[in-house]
Amino acid sequence: MTISDLFIATPFILFAYALWQHNSMSAIARAAARKHCENQGVHLLDQNVILKHLSIGRSPHSLFAVKRQFSFEFSSVGDYRYLGKVYLLGTRVKLIELAPFKMGEW
Repeated sequence: MTISDLFIATPFILFAYALWQHNSMSAIARAAARKHCENQGVHLLDQNVILKHLSIGRSPHSLFAVKRQFSFEFSSVGDYRYLGKVYLLGTRVKLIELAPFKMGEW
């Protein structure tokens, strides 16, 4: 392998690593959203999360970390879809937000 082959292969390797990392962070966000929805008594719809925002931020555990914001939809009584958000800093879930939703009848 020559140095020119290494320069050609590097972008492909970095792309594959970024794709693998995205899949693992998406799985973490999906699991956190599912657990939070169960705790709040609402239903996670479509069983997926969508990456909405990606940036670099400071981390207390390292010099910097990737900040990700995922969104998902949930339903409380089955008639409306509400928006929820999961915020990750590195591999840690920092915050989960649910939009105000209608509670079921008692």
